[in-house]
Amino acid sequence: MANGNEIWSAAVGRRLGSFQKTALAATLAFCAPGLATNTVAATATQTLIPLSPDFDYSQICVAPPAVPAPRNWSRWDGKSQSTMSPDDMLRDAQTLFNPYSRYQTSPATAERMALYLSQVPFAGAGRALHLYGRILADDDDASLRADEIVRAEAAAIKRGTIEAGTFLGRLYREGEVVPADLKTSQAYLTAAANAGDPNAELELARLYYRNPQLAETADTSRVYLNRAISKMSERLGTGDCSVLTGFADILVDPDLGLDDKQTSAEWLQAAVKLGDVRAMSTLARRYLQDNGVAANHEQAIGLLRQASALGHAASRLTLADLLLSTSQQGSGKDEAFKLLAQEAERNNPRAYEMKAAYYRGAYGAGTDPGLELQSLQKAAVLPDSSLRTLEQLGIIYARGSAGAPNFELAKQTLTKAADLGSSRSAFELYNLASGERPSIRLDKDPLDYLKAAADHGLGVAMSELSSLYSCGTGVEKDRAKARVWLEKAAAAGNAASLLTLADEAFAKRTPDGDAAAVDYLMQAAKQADVEAMMRVSRSYHDGRGTPKDAAAAKTWHQRAMTADPGVATLTEARALLWPDALEERDAIMARAMLEASAPTGNPDVLFELARLYIDPDPTLEPDPKRATSLFVEAASRGSIAAMLRLVDMKVAAADGGGADWQRWLARANASGDLRALLKRAELEGDTERQATILKAALSRPLCLEKEKIQVALAMRTMPQFRQDYLGLFDQVMAEPTKDPSTQYQVARFLLNERPAEKARAIELMMDAAEGGKREAMREIGRMYGTGEGLPVDDKNSYMWLLKSARLGDEGALESLVTEILSQQTTLADPTSGDEKVEALLRDLAAQNSPQVATLLSKLYLRLSEGSPAFTQAAKTWTLKAATLGNGAAMLNVSDFYAAGTHGFEHSDAKSTEWLSKAAHAGYRGAFEKYAIALQIGFGTKADTEEAQRWLSKSVDLAN
Repeated sequence: MANGNEIWSAAVGRRLGSFQKTALAATLAFCAPGLATNTVAATATQTLIPLSPDFDYSQICVAPPAVPAPRNWSRWDGKSQSTMSPDDMLRDAQTLFNPYSRYQTSPATAERMALYLSQVPFAGAGRALHLYGRILADDDDASLRADEIVRAEAAAIKRGTIEAGTFLGRLYREGEVVPADLKTSQAYLTAAANAGDPNAELELARLYYRNPQLAETADTSRVYLNRAISKMSERLGTGDCSVLTGFADILVDPDLGLDDKQTSAEWLQAAVKLGDVRAMSTLARRYLQDNGVAANHEQAIGLLRQASALGHAASRLTLADLLLSTSQQGSGKDEAFKLLAQEAERNNPRAYEMKAAYYRGAYGAGTDPGLELQSLQKAAVLPDSSLRTLEQLGIIYARGSAGAPNFELAKQTLTKAADLGSSRSAFELYNLASGERPSIRLDKDPLDYLKAAADHGLGVAMSELSSLYSCGTGVEKDRAKARVWLEKAAAAGNAASLLTLADEAFAKRTPDGDAAAVDYLMQAAKQADVEAMMRVSRSYHDGRGTPKDAAAAKTWHQRAMTADPGVATLTEARALLWPDALEERDAIMARAMLEASAPTGNPDVLFELARLYIDPDPTLEPDPKRATSLFVEAASRGSIAAMLRLVDMKVAAADGGGADWQRWLARANASGDLRALLKRAELEGDTERQATILKAALSRPLCLEKEKIQVALAMRTMPQFRQDYLGLFDQVMAEPTKDPSTQYQVARFLLNERPAEKARAIELMMDAAEGGKREAMREIGRMYGTGEGLPVDDKNSYMWLLKSARLGDEGALESLVTEILSQQTTLADPTSGDEKVEALLRDLAAQNSPQVATLLSKLYLRLSEGSPAFTQAAKTWTLKAATLGNGAAMLNVSDFYAAGTHGFEHSDAKSTEWLSKAAHAGYRGAFEKYAIALQIGFGTKADTEEAQRWLSKSVDLAN
């Protein structure tokens, strides 16, 4: 009769073609002497054992020798000779590193021990080197020590440790720790397989499955898989039941092309019955991945409890995390904290780190900065404390989130972490030691820390370095290097850099540019950047840069709103306020969105909403009181822009949240913001003090174009700063710009200061107008109307003025009124405007848009004040705007019916009817008027109760 290996090979060979469906369901024959147990009779002939997860493997399993608990190595200095033999010491190191050990683990201690043993002359030095390399490769920043890992494993191979060759081959195949090198991987794995390592054969199966071009035949991957499983079966025949979990792993290994999750789970269950901790942990993770099934969730908890009871640290922490994620209070929290206490007693820093996360609010149970700090402090002194713990601890010290800032402790902690390779800590040190008011002083240039963080791949550090090279701050100005670091930061996933590149690509206004922009946005969105998520949603909705996809647009919209509703709403509102196609502007919807999101407390949301209540817009009802309260709330939450708006409004303390405009100016200046400094100069009455402030502004490292322009405009009228004013604009003009605001300001500068460059000024003004700058639209419209710099073209003049007016520019609206009235004597039909723009006005009318209707209502009402010929058009468009839901137009219609003016007949009933419509539409200005009409019975039946309800609503809003 054939031996066991031949039977196994035959079975596997027959079934491997459909291995994905029915893997490992074969029959294995073993020799009876190796299987004799109480339940399996030993005979002189071979006994067939069904190779199936349903078999009771407890009949054949041989318990491995018990691993003794490792001694306490916490006080060993890593250099002194130990009283233990090197072999026993190596065994302890392996136990301390083993992630499935039932004893306390300490990879950091194991690393010290393995490094020491690799230098000791004993037979196991090769195994010590291999362990050392594995420990280094297991670190999150393993790629930073790739050379050392390769050196250690290569030395282990020379000392006869064939497993080191398999390990190196895997690293070169995966390409995560070291750069991928398939030929090198193949060489190492082939040598290890020939030397007898079954794991090497399994790795070769993976290598050839993913890279068939390397294989001699199409069956090479299958052959190596066959060999590996055959050797695993031999181990099973000798009673090594740890291979059951190995069978389970093979069945779901994507690098082997297998996908039999059901059978894999059955093998894991078989191993669980034998008390295999790794099987318990693996199966629990599988169940948790399918978190939509409640039964799976409960089974995962049961398995984790089993493994926890056996002392498995990772299962205890996973279970604690699971319990805290689903039950922050009650029995779930109690059990979780008991598990964490057990691990804390074993000096497991992860237990303290998890408690710190709990107190940081990561589990939704509120925050306690003091207890978070205590937990991190306890974790930080343990040998296996993670760099993330040191980073977080240093940041807490620096920011004083658990009390007053302690910059000295922050410096010590972050420096320690940076020396250990923490790029985030290096970046924090740079931030603390840089700027006009550094919080700490370092022994070396802060830029060294920034460059180290950037060199180690930290995206935000790369982005900052790009900005420094772009500005020439602390380094020589170099646009090429700035660009290189910007692209590196984007490649590293830095969201801000990806958004910058997306904006640049969109600015090209080409299909290829749009597609590239969406690709950048998608990368940033996958990094959980909320603005990027919303912009991806918008791209799918509009079909810009990608085909339209309503489902994808909805999905990304939901993700963004779930992640941060404030930022998501702000991004969406801005898209509505500044759309690519001006006719799609919808300020009404944008304000409604922002109003709904105001409770999030996002200061940018509050500021943008306040602007929509006070800045001119043809479709919006102004509410200065509401705007003031929103500016106060935004300012209270740190918005410098809101503080400065309160200064411009000269707000009194009673309206400014207890602070008058001078207090808000002082608070804004305390932040060090350039805008606040310039506002202070603007309001300074003493010219000498004003000059001193402007000199201070000039002394700053002005990098951004907008900053240079702001400072230049602040000193424009002061003769002593004439050269500085001109010089700053020269600096701005020396660099290409696509920013519409910058283009507009440069165009104005050239028109005012350098008439000889008028052509360039008009070109920039046109670019700014096409980029959406409403003031530039107005100026281009006026130029077409007057022929100053552009040929007279009434159609283009009207088009640009109407665009600007639709964005709320009152100056553009006045220019339209003036131009149409100037043409009145030549008009056959004065309600249409100039005959050259009749088609344009008809196109606007055809849009049936509330925005257009409101704009034309305002336009013709202004015209009717100069000529009765426009009265009918004013009436038509005001009624149109009111019918389409504009509250201000509804109120106008009510007033006109009440007075019998502007072409409306006198009608009290119709007047109150429109008041009612405006009030019920939520137009605040109508509440009190409607209440009065109901109270006195003006145009309707008197109703004092309803009148009081509307009056109360009006009072509530006022308060």
